[in-house]
Amino acid sequence: MIAEPTQRTLLKLQRMEMALVRGWLAHPEALSQRHYQHLRYLLGFARLTRFVPGGAAQVAGRKEVEVDAAIVAPLRELLLRALYRPLHREQDLRARLRQSAAALAPLVAALDDARPRLLARHQADFSAAELDAEVGHKALVTIAGGGGGSGYVYIGAAARLRAEGLSSDYLVGASIGALIGAFLARSRQLDIEALMAWAKSLSLRGIFARPHLGSSNTLPGLLRLHLKSMHRALVHPDGSPLRLSDLEIPYEAVIAGVRRRVYDHLPATLKTFVSAERGSARFSRLLAERMLMLGTFINPHVVQPLVLGRDPNTRRMRVVDAVGLSAAIPAVLQYEPPTRDAITDAILQNLRQTHDVALLVDGGVAANVPARIAWEGVQAGRIGTRNAFFLALDCFHPQFEPSHLWLYPVTQIIQMQLRQQRPYFDWLMRFEPTLSPVNLLPSAADFDRAYHWGWQQADVTMPFLKMALEPVRLPD
Repeated sequence: MIAEPTQRTLLKLQRMEMALVRGWLAHPEALSQRHYQHLRYLLGFARLTRFVPGGAAQVAGRKEVEVDAAIVAPLRELLLRALYRPLHREQDLRARLRQSAAALAPLVAALDDARPRLLARHQADFSAAELDAEVGHKALVTIAGGGGGSGYVYIGAAARLRAEGLSSDYLVGASIGALIGAFLARSRQLDIEALMAWAKSLSLRGIFARPHLGSSNTLPGLLRLHLKSMHRALVHPDGSPLRLSDLEIPYEAVIAGVRRRVYDHLPATLKTFVSAERGSARFSRLLAERMLMLGTFINPHVVQPLVLGRDPNTRRMRVVDAVGLSAAIPAVLQYEPPTRDAITDAILQNLRQTHDVALLVDGGVAANVPARIAWEGVQAGRIGTRNAFFLALDCFHPQFEPSHLWLYPVTQIIQMQLRQQRPYFDWLMRFEPTLSPVNLLPSAADFDRAYHWGWQQADVTMPFLKMALEPVRLPD
């Protein structure tokens, strides 16, 4: 029995396809449209493992099909031998395209043999059109990273994508990325202007309060994050809470669990709150000190990532609770809702026991740009298709501006995480400038600036993104 391709092989093919797209975007004259389409189709066909014909979101009741590996594997090996060097190693883009075209003829012959055999083998499972849709159509997977107030640029970026008719097929977020992602996941036709108007209307009392005393699922902090305004917004018309399973776009929020075996050894200052009048110089100093302590948690021995929305059980949680937990910055923001939800509480209790974690904190400390989590979700069948483009959004990186410099040590540590995520995304949209990470409740003017910056950055990425997502058609 022939085994499915390894994760390493799938990632290698994914990078090869994006290398082809970058080359053709820069030098379309170096490769014919026909050859380009053939190469794209071949690279998609070589990644076939299993999929839901029609896509899970589009066709209810269709079962996942495991593709006959004995038919696909020989073509995959032939393709890797022929194209790995030009598409992965060749730095000159014109040479990359010319060398790929030169290796194409035997690959097309192999495809002409394998495709009809695969269709005959699976004639009861999927049609030729459904096979071509899986090979030639990429779902857009958006990974929205954390970074406090810096992340408001994501709204402008989302608006730019939707202006082109592009909407995420799967959203995974951490911290501020989880918050904005939750609103974007409500509907593919979301009114971005209405979202901006709502955001500008937020008040301090609608989001924060003094620290909560008593039992909680998250660490104590300088402020209580209760998200009352979001509790009122994320509801059904009848007033019942919106749950993760109700979102139109598949969505997951990443949180972090503090490992029980190390919790007792954390510094006492991280496990208690210090009373301070908000708005005072003392509060600002304490906030800065606590933010700089984040490095204590950015360690896989201290925290482990947990994903809310990946399984049917956690999809029963209230959306606002998933957002609040993902944004609970350790020792700074403690998420405690205005009213508890029995379903959410039972789920969280089970999570803490199952994973042996003491408390829950901001997902960004475990995976600030959770590209691997998103990639693994696609491979596990979260959206039916396995053919996806992974767009990562990063707002929390070193910036040499006065409002950001004091956080330089923390952003440096976070960027070390990014190296582990790099193999899993196809494009990193890194935003600069951004608002300060501690500008958690911006003024209307600041919201407008962040929106404009996000739109501009997405606009720069648009040519590559549109080409990567353009459907591939097998030439006649």
